[in-house]
Amino acid sequence: MSPMLGTVTQILGLILAALLSGAIFDAMPWTISVALMGYLIWQLYQAHRFSKWLESSEPAQTPANERNDIWNHIYRQVYQIRRRSQRRKQRLSDLLERYETSAAALPDGVVALRSDHSIGWFNRAAGEWLGLGQRDLGQRIDNLVRYPAFIRYLQAERYDEQLKLVLPGRGDLVLSMQIIPYGGDQYLLVARDISQIHRMEVMRRDFVANASHELRTPLTVFAGYLETLIERFQDHPSLGPALIQMQRQTSRMRQLIQDLLQISRLETLEPGQRDNPVNVPMLLERILSETRSLSNGAHTIDSDEIDTGLWLVGNEQDLYSAFANLLSNAVQYTPSGGRVTASWQRVNGGCQFAVSDTGIGIPSQHISRLTERFYRVDPGRSSSVGGTGLGLSIVKHVLRLHQASLSIESVPGEGSRFICRFPENRTLSHKQDAVRTSDTGE
Repeated sequence: MSPMLGTVTQILGLILAALLSGAIFDAMPWTISVALMGYLIWQLYQAHRFSKWLESSEPAQTPANERNDIWNHIYRQVYQIRRRSQRRKQRLSDLLERYETSAAALPDGVVALRSDHSIGWFNRAAGEWLGLGQRDLGQRIDNLVRYPAFIRYLQAERYDEQLKLVLPGRGDLVLSMQIIPYGGDQYLLVARDISQIHRMEVMRRDFVANASHELRTPLTVFAGYLETLIERFQDHPSLGPALIQMQRQTSRMRQLIQDLLQISRLETLEPGQRDNPVNVPMLLERILSETRSLSNGAHTIDSDEIDTGLWLVGNEQDLYSAFANLLSNAVQYTPSGGRVTASWQRVNGGCQFAVSDTGIGIPSQHISRLTERFYRVDPGRSSSVGGTGLGLSIVKHVLRLHQASLSIESVPGEGSRFICRFPENRTLSHKQDAVRTSDTGE
């Protein structure tokens, strides 16, 4: 019999008993009223009993009995729900405990952040590196980790990039940090100790810089004696060509050393250092004039859409090096009779410098590696046109210092287009803005 049918049977039995009692004692209204009042009191008692049972913290054995009425059915159903809920909570609790145990054992530091960047949880490594304690739970991470580079990274919300953070006074500890959004409005701050890698990079950079610096003096002496020998033996049928070839390779070596020293210098700088307003249109006018001299009339050198009122906040020497490298590469890899075009304009709030050519083009599989040091698409072709293989690497480092990016578009046999995109915060509308920025030191 179903619980509802059992409850209906009880009610009908109570009504029948009330009617019989009323007929026997000739007090029908009173017996029915007493029966209904008793049934109501019993229902209130059952409701109170059920409420107390629900308030209990543990799902104890259900107080239901063997009666097959609606209350016993409710007790049994709720009891089963509470038991399933308890087992589910226990599984989740075990899973969370295993997650926290495994995360705590990670060699990387992990900090769970809420939508307002307050700390929800962190593991042991993060606590040691960032100086966090249990008292810091619920505090904003930027109130506790006060390194300026980290604050700028957090505010910029460019979470697809990584931050290299040197922690002074922490035994030369260097961390690679990245914030990873998840769950819609939560974040994971992941930190990795890259101190050893950083020391190796410093050693490599210092070695290249020191070796390049030490090579400059003997090369200068060698080049000087070569000039003397060429003046004396340039008409000699066998010595003359050999000496000229030696001079050409010496010049190439001196340029290589100069480029290596420049890269080493750029690697030690941080964005924002040595920044000043730069008159880019005037800078490009000088570079284009030098590029036409380099081409010696073999190419058509055009300037397309040069915004004469658009300046840039940056370092003029470094920007000159980057822009000149792109234009000289375009000339070197464009056959005679080809066209090289430069443009400087405002785009999507920021600004961009672009160089297009009608040269030999670059196969797509090589484009992602062009900014690597000494990488050459065609070593034979590169040797014939000269160059050190470091030009685009210098461009990459210069753009990094200006928070800019380099994109390359190319079709083999048709030409290439190199685009340097600068953010809006480095753009100046006209000379008056540049002068005002220079005066205020912004």
